Amino acid sequence: MNIHYDIQRLQVDVDKESSSLTQQWQNVMNIVNSECYGELARARLAFNLVDYITSDDLQLRLLISRAPQAMAKIAEETSVYKEQRVINNKKTGVVYSRSEQMIPKTLNYKAQYTAHRIVNGRSQTLSSSNLLKCLEVGDTLTPLDGVLFLQCKRIASNIEKLKKRHSHLNIEMKRIDVSDSFTGTKRKMASYRLV
Repeated sequence: MNIHYDIQRLQVDVDKESSSLTQQWQNVMNIVNSECYGELARARLAFNLVDYITSDDLQLRLLISRAPQAMAKIAEETSVYKEQRVINNKKTGVVYSRSEQMIPKTLNYKAQYTAHRIVNGRSQTLSSSNLLKCLEVGDTLTPLDGVLFLQCKRIASNIEKLKKRHSHLNIEMKRIDVSDSFTGTKRKMASYRLV
């Protein structure tokens, strides 16, 4: 199985983003759109060109499905300042920067996407905007489905919570080929489906 995401529009707005930071992100997005960088290279690029990046930036702006692992790898290469922040009213956000600096204590993100999902060469929309309902009707889901269509940044975590609440669910994880028009890359990614 392979899933391709044809992404026509990706827009992320942050309530406390300065014009300087907005311009830095625009530079990163221009580079990402013109080059085929893998997840780690996209994270490294943003880390080097933007004053600070958040876990949400990595997932929402750069479509990085394994953000903590990417930042851990970068921390092996260089000094990374890391601090917890409240993002979208949740205390699970992390801010990464090259040095300690004044960073807002709370950030609110609003992401908007226009994307089409192509499964094995055929256009296929998700059955619902609800994770459980998608699984129940047989959809195969990836972390990109979570970000683009389900407002779910950490699909693996949400799947684990579903398994605990609904012990009868047998959800299979399988790595499949995934590509997208935004990054121009093809990679193996976790997928989830009810068996």
